[in-house]
Amino acid sequence: MIQLQVDFNLLNRFFGIPISRITQYANKDIEEIMELEAAQGNTKAAEYKKILSDPDKILEIFKLSNLENKFIILQNMSESDLDELLPYLDSEQLSRGLQFFTEEKLMEFCRELPIEELVVMIFEKFSMMDVLTLMPENSMNNFIMEPEVERKYAQSYFEQLEGKQLEKLMVQVYGASFKDKNRGEYLKHLEELDDNDFKAFMVGLEREEKMKMINGIVAQEPNLLLLFQTEDVARPMEMLMKEDKIKLMQKLDPEFLVPMVQELPVDLTQIVLTQIDPRDFADILAQDFQDILSSVVLFSNAR
Repeated sequence: MIQLQVDFNLLNRFFGIPISRITQYANKDIEEIMELEAAQGNTKAAEYKKILSDPDKILEIFKLSNLENKFIILQNMSESDLDELLPYLDSEQLSRGLQFFTEEKLMEFCRELPIEELVVMIFEKFSMMDVLTLMPENSMNNFIMEPEVERKYAQSYFEQLEGKQLEKLMVQVYGASFKDKNRGEYLKHLEELDDNDFKAFMVGLEREEKMKMINGIVAQEPNLLLLFQTEDVARPMEMLMKEDKIKLMQKLDPEFLVPMVQELPVDLTQIVLTQIDPRDFADILAQDFQDILSSVVLFSNAR
């Protein structure tokens, strides 16, 4: 068992034990000290056990609005205890913990997000064309070849183009023999292609026109965005400064930020958790951590 010794400074801070009496308690445990103090008329000491189960008293006696006091209590908690507290922080508070990670690690976190969450976050800041501009062409081709990307979406896109725009696409894929035809001929040719040839036509477009087409496709059916690889969708994040990366990641729900913060060393997690609402902290301490409140005024040889 860990041998605990009295931390006189904390006894004075939390329970108002005068310095003049503190030296008398050097070899006594917390309960003995409180009994002796109660006999001396110290009302805080007399209510010691009630304090540990009453959130209002915990809030008052431990002055939990004080960050330093919260930090002292958090230092007495195990890693698993700290992990249990992280969900009590909101997204903005959790995102402050991301400041302790490198930019490379932040990008790793982004690539590990579910594609649904990543897409929502990215489009808070970037457009589809921003994403496509940085996307490798083979990734765009893989998207085009997905069965869910039905030809009807591309046909609808092509049908809203003017004749000269269609001519440009046709010449890109089929050569000069397709110059100077009318708009109806171009659309008829596309309609008569079988599915495989139609996909081949889409893949054969030059990069800029391919990007415009894909943008037009996902504008019709946004759920098709989920077919992209997370690495390709996350790429625009690399352009942002670290502070801007973190600001954008603030948009994530806490359930996705908590696992990130859990990768911090314990001492940094404790710092992040000093943001916890004092009332929430008092409720949690009263319910689940009365033993820690007992030891918070003690100094462990193991610390």
